[in-house]
Amino acid sequence: MVRRSVPARVTDDRYFPVRVRIAIPSGGFGEQLNVMHGWLNIHAGRSNFAMHGADNDRGVDAVFFYFMDIALARAFVERFACGLAVIEPVRRGAE
Repeated sequence: MVRRSVPARVTDDRYFPVRVRIAIPSGGFGEQLNVMHGWLNIHAGRSNFAMHGADNDRGVDAVFFYFMDIALARAFVERFACGLAVIEPVRRGAE
């Protein structure tokens, strides 16, 4: 019998308590995505953040950045001028 692993997005949804939803610019992030990854690697550490595409339920292509704490999420939003980002702390009992 084949056992399937749990998708990374499901695991990250359970593990990271803070999510930031950011709209993808019409031309994509381009080189800025590499800058974002570099900043995250330095300030959060490789295992303390994740990112996944967000469902297009609001008519906008977006990405979720997952964080361990809200202070780091705010610093990320401020650094990359994501003024319309929505920071969504997860309520552990509501899953």
